[in-house]
Amino acid sequence: MTPLVGRESALADLRRALSNTVAGSGRCVVIEGSAGIGKSRLLEVVSSDAAGQGISVAFGRATELDKGAPLTTLRALLTGLPGLERIAMHDLERNALGLVDRVGELIEKHVRDRPLLIGLDDAHCSDELTAFALRILVPALSTSPVLWLLARRPAPVRGYAQDALDWLISEGAQRHHLGPLCCNAVADLCANVLGAHPDAKVLALAARAEGNPFLLEELLITLRDTGQLLTAEGTATVVGNELTPPFLSAVDHRLRDLSSEARRLLDAGAVLGRPFTVHEVAALLCRSATELLPVISEAVDAGILVGNGSELTFRHDLIREALYNRLPGPVRMALHREAAFIVLGEGRSPADAVEHLVRSGHKGDAQAVLILRQAVREVAPTSPNTAADLILRMLDLIDEQHASRPQLVGDAVRLLALAGRAAEAIRLGESSLRTVERTEDKVSLLLGLSEALYATGRNSSVVEYTSRALARARTPSRARAELLAMQAYLLIDSGDPRSADAVAAEAVAIGVQAGEYAAVVCGNNARSVVARVHGQLDVALTYAREAVRVADKVGGSSRSRHPRLWLAVALTASDRFEEAEAGFARDHQDTEAAGTALSQPHWHYYRAELRLAQGRLDDAAVEAEAGVFVAEQLRAQPLAVPLLAMLGLISVYRDDMTMARSYLKQADGLVDEGVSVVPEDLAWAAACFQDAAGHQEAALEILDELSEALPERLLLFTRHPAAGARLIRMAQQTGDHARAELVVRATRKLAERNPEVASAAGAAAHAEGVLRNDIGLLRAAVGAYRATGRQLSLAEGLEDLAHAEDAAGHRATAVGLMQEAAQYFTACGAKRDLARVQKALRRLGVRRRIAAKPVKGGSGWNSLTQSELRVVRLVAEGFTNREVAGKLFLSPHTVDSHLRHSFAKLGVTSRVELTRKAMSHDESR
Repeated sequence: MTPLVGRESALADLRRALSNTVAGSGRCVVIEGSAGIGKSRLLEVVSSDAAGQGISVAFGRATELDKGAPLTTLRALLTGLPGLERIAMHDLERNALGLVDRVGELIEKHVRDRPLLIGLDDAHCSDELTAFALRILVPALSTSPVLWLLARRPAPVRGYAQDALDWLISEGAQRHHLGPLCCNAVADLCANVLGAHPDAKVLALAARAEGNPFLLEELLITLRDTGQLLTAEGTATVVGNELTPPFLSAVDHRLRDLSSEARRLLDAGAVLGRPFTVHEVAALLCRSATELLPVISEAVDAGILVGNGSELTFRHDLIREALYNRLPGPVRMALHREAAFIVLGEGRSPADAVEHLVRSGHKGDAQAVLILRQAVREVAPTSPNTAADLILRMLDLIDEQHASRPQLVGDAVRLLALAGRAAEAIRLGESSLRTVERTEDKVSLLLGLSEALYATGRNSSVVEYTSRALARARTPSRARAELLAMQAYLLIDSGDPRSADAVAAEAVAIGVQAGEYAAVVCGNNARSVVARVHGQLDVALTYAREAVRVADKVGGSSRSRHPRLWLAVALTASDRFEEAEAGFARDHQDTEAAGTALSQPHWHYYRAELRLAQGRLDDAAVEAEAGVFVAEQLRAQPLAVPLLAMLGLISVYRDDMTMARSYLKQADGLVDEGVSVVPEDLAWAAACFQDAAGHQEAALEILDELSEALPERLLLFTRHPAAGARLIRMAQQTGDHARAELVVRATRKLAERNPEVASAAGAAAHAEGVLRNDIGLLRAAVGAYRATGRQLSLAEGLEDLAHAEDAAGHRATAVGLMQEAAQYFTACGAKRDLARVQKALRRLGVRRRIAAKPVKGGSGWNSLTQSELRVVRLVAEGFTNREVAGKLFLSPHTVDSHLRHSFAKLGVTSRVELTRKAMSHDESR
């Protein structure tokens, strides 16, 4: 093999990365450059070095056809690793996150014993699910001894694979750009290939390759083999005056002496695209496999094909591209048509077959549509972008009047919206609505638009589409039940919970009658939400439990409506935290089984809400961060709005106003783009930010919509019981007495509706106690809060009671209450509140300062939260992220967030360092 020249700097960097991997640190390097520039050669050399150092090597190459077949690239890349062979096609029925997490766990287990190099050539051709996996796995495994080497060509046309690589670079992956070889390197390569020093004529001819080593090597070999080079006394020179263009002439030369059978073999291989088997190419040529064996040997001996395990592939994709482009168009199309059915018969993915059908240009017949539907069913759960593109490309080959067209369009609309391409979904849906005739088809299309846009937060458009569908007299009852259930949620979000409840009840009734149990579950979920909005927590629990009962009894798609999630939310509001915890854990299991990845950000949000209710600010932030990360990787940024608002609110508690402003600005930006948001999510966080900044009038203005909905809309106080008292303080500072009285009536109504819920009683007594400066009410509030486990609410109640006791002349009592409030604020990590209480204590004559609990930015073992310590201990014992998640009832992404914070606090970069540090810490205790 020709020695590598001109890449000394890149090779030195990559060898240093190998050394770091052996030491236990993960890293990702993206190598980019044009075709033939030497990326593959560099990967080969580094892989060889890695193997020599005892590092496991997983090496693969993506092909253009990979783009349509989920996980093809990653599976082929990792097949050689123990355990990875268990990832079969049926796994694609699971959600993308669950599948990728499983892959990550298998890699983690592998690198317990040996470091790993994962090299992927032509990564820009990766399929959507592999690109998604890279976005998840590279950061998740950054603390494990895994080195990722990803090579790509620069491309003006973007796609999920290129976007993923760009994102990895933005997140810290190293970038190596390979440009043309310099003059000295070109001379060295000429000398290595020719075995002699090139003279000026040879170097002038070599300049035609423009510093591209592959093209240069092909040119030199062609010149040598055709007798156009003469070597004398160790110097090579060019003879003759007729010199042909470099690359195509090199390909022609290699083909010139091949038999006609070998040429046909290469044409067929070029059409098959990806590495192909002997049986596939034999079927395409209508020959037996045994007949082709001598022909294959001829192509391999000529240096055009190489063996790759059980498959054959071209020595370089530039050769395949040249052969493919030289085929006459009609021949190419005919071969693609035959290839579609051959690859299916050989067990390839239906998505592969669709790609060949599209390239064949053949009008879609019944068989082609059947293959397309098989491909979409296989691809859609994990790769909605790919599935949508498959349908869109096939639609060009399907007649406008084809019976299957409306259903395909409806599927494409759903998938486009789920893939974050809402504008395309609307355009396609609207244009198709003008052409379909049957009411059923129109309703199906409108339902598809509604579901897809609702899932991505575009509620204003959903209202229009659901209304249009429901207005059609012959709307089928099953579809009507689904539409009504969806409209119930829209009415909740738009501030009309009473109408929402009536619509949800109708959805349940029609769903039971029609056997559409997903709508029954969804309708009961909606009624549970309505009950929480009205502050009727027992009613909310009743409806949520009914939804769970139906889902468990019926199963199927009804479970994908996540009834246990909504039950856990209602339990949180009812102060039943342990039951809520168990509900969230069970819902996470249901999510993995159902494959509903888009529910993951919601799951993290409501887990964060539970942690906030418990006063565990650090844990709440970790859950919210994990949710934002998942939403970003799913390309479902609209789902991040409440999570960003939550992070903004937590940052206010932590007295980090810069981060609070950043989070709220991101959330506002998404809302400005048309994403709908529940006012209790974003408005309350924004108001708390303004209040903390001393802008009470601005805070109350933000809350105008919520205030106008009082005393009927009580959701804010079920989430934040002490919010009533805080609102009253804002109103008192601005002289808005009417608003203060309204808040008291609202919290009193909440308490009346929930006599068994301690936080509701606490909210009412707290709010009125602050307004009336009533010690008795404030004492009752503190007593109620003590029974809830809501530490922040308790601390705020203690603080307000302390002020009232001090005003009444009970200074010693006030000091004790204020010190207790400081202890709770310290335990929660609420630095802003703690600073305020300490200031009050100084006014009361207490000089001893209570140290704030270390939060993000602290260092050392004492800065770790209890949750971080639990994760660190298990990781140090050798458990994978997924195993840790299972033991602690978390998601792997929450574990990853805890680890990233822990690594930063402890100043380590790998699990190896963490384990050593943990052992050293334990020995010193």
